[in-house]
Amino acid sequence: MSADPSSVSSLAEASSLIRQGRLRAVDLTGYCLERTHRLQPQLGAFVTLMEESALASAKAADLATQNKDWRGPLHGIPLGIKDLIDVAGVPTVAQSRQMRGYVPACNAGSVEQLVEAGAIVLGKLTTHEFAFGPPVFGECGPVARNPWDVQHFAGGSSSGAAVAVASGMVFGALGSDTAGSVRSPAALCGVVGFKPTRSRIDQRGALPLASSLDALGPMARTVEDVGLIYQALVYPPGPIKPFDLNLQRPLRIGVARSFFTHVQTQTHEAIDAALEVFATLGHQVVDVDVPPLRDWNAAGMVILLSEAYAYHEHWLRTRPLDYGPALHDALLLGATLSAADYVRALEQRRVMTAQLEVLMQRVDLLVAPIQAGQAPRLDQLSDWGFLENPSFGVAFNLSDNPALSLCCGFGDSGLPLAMQLVGRRNDEITVLRAAHAYEQACHWYLRRPAL
Repeated sequence: MSADPSSVSSLAEASSLIRQGRLRAVDLTGYCLERTHRLQPQLGAFVTLMEESALASAKAADLATQNKDWRGPLHGIPLGIKDLIDVAGVPTVAQSRQMRGYVPACNAGSVEQLVEAGAIVLGKLTTHEFAFGPPVFGECGPVARNPWDVQHFAGGSSSGAAVAVASGMVFGALGSDTAGSVRSPAALCGVVGFKPTRSRIDQRGALPLASSLDALGPMARTVEDVGLIYQALVYPPGPIKPFDLNLQRPLRIGVARSFFTHVQTQTHEAIDAALEVFATLGHQVVDVDVPPLRDWNAAGMVILLSEAYAYHEHWLRTRPLDYGPALHDALLLGATLSAADYVRALEQRRVMTAQLEVLMQRVDLLVAPIQAGQAPRLDQLSDWGFLENPSFGVAFNLSDNPALSLCCGFGDSGLPLAMQLVGRRNDEITVLRAAHAYEQACHWYLRRPAL
């Protein structure tokens, strides 16, 4: 008996049904397309929908399944790609007039790996202009809206990815993360966002924001689903092997209390409750001394602005009016920074990263906030809020530690709250296992937006 696509709750479940022949990829893709057509007008998750090619790929996936050519857990699974990452034959717009007319001839390395793993690319997802600045209502694409309440912010800059996953338009998505841009929208939309160690995922074919901070990472509804996508993205590619998400031993979990001075009370309480869950599961929870958030942000913003200006300098000189005003002015801040400023920021980064590395030898995992609280209203956002408010994510782009955003409750407005789990460099599996253990203990992922 064939399964009803509307009843499938996770990527892992869909994958199992496809492999068993109980669910056709073309039916699952058709369901996602129908849902996208229905929800896109209110949510604005997609910039480009690849309906024809997605259905053709799904038919090919079903034929391969019939011929016993199953490519792995992503075989026949509809995914979305942030519109900063190249998909062959589809415009990469980056929500900017600067990119008019650019149609890449080949897939980004990461997208090619997903396709080789059997994934169905449903389309390109909304971002902020060049993954920086505020959300802009204009000609280059819609503004993604939070599916829990469309009057609220979906986070940035992988906003469309978080919205598409949270609303069930796709079963997973690929985004980019320079200062929390996968983890932050995942947090505000109540899904899982994962930034691995930078070298783990091929960045060729993704437009840069700040080249020494940029990383790519997956989003999905559950930790298991994120793990399955990540597994297919690991670079260099190789055979996809099953991995065990069960924790092998009790962990020593450090709490980055210096980050909590910037969060709202309900976030603080939700993370403290999550720490109690970890303790109940048999893990040791201790407060640890992490360099203050303001120091990470100071170094991170100097590096980000300097590197972003270096990439955009030619266009700023020759085509300045093709930027939105907010992004144009933000990029010009990079021109006010000197080489000495950049070198000092790099040195501060080196020192703090070394301190964190010593600390991580004493703990298996860090817990920290990823957002101050629930998603703010869109009409309350400032054009400069992305620079005025601290980033809880940039520290681990600077240090290049794997970090995962995970729902840990809901606030007084019914919007998601989240924490981030941070592992030792290149130890993605411990982060995924710890997150999975918490998720299975609390089941926040079972709550879905009422759309």
